[in-house]
Amino acid sequence: MAAPLVKLNQPNPEVDQQLQRVETLHQQLKAEHARAQELLARLKGEEYQASRTAPAKAHDWVKGNRQLDMKLDHYRERAKRLEKRAGGKSSMDIGIPELKAEEREIRDLEARVSGLEGRVRGFEGLPPDKEMALMEVEKMRKELEALARRRDMFEELVEGDK
Repeated sequence: MAAPLVKLNQPNPEVDQQLQRVETLHQQLKAEHARAQELLARLKGEEYQASRTAPAKAHDWVKGNRQLDMKLDHYRERAKRLEKRAGGKSSMDIGIPELKAEEREIRDLEARVSGLEGRVRGFEGLPPDKEMALMEVEKMRKELEALARRRDMFEELVEGDK
């Protein structure tokens, strides 16, 4: 029994070498831990902290982004509607001849609107009720006839003096 105990007390180069490697690794881990602690302390410093206005700025950016998304959707819708009105042609397919034709159509429509506005102006001053308007027109017609008779009488007088 004494022989195995003596054998355990003798120096073992393999165990010494492994122990030395473990101690080296332990020292390296301590140094790495110290560097990590130093870096963590620096990251917790004021230099790397978010400003007090950061949440408000982030909220404003998100709000602005939402508004831009809504505008983008709106403009895409408008572009689709315009494309449909143009007969499925994209804005890149429309040329000068098409624009001139559109311009002619617009001018024709403007002329038509001007004519209609002139006709509507003829009804200014009339009451909104149809019956009342007809009575007003009849009254004006009688007044016109009376003025025409007076004119004719005046012309007869002027011709008779000659």
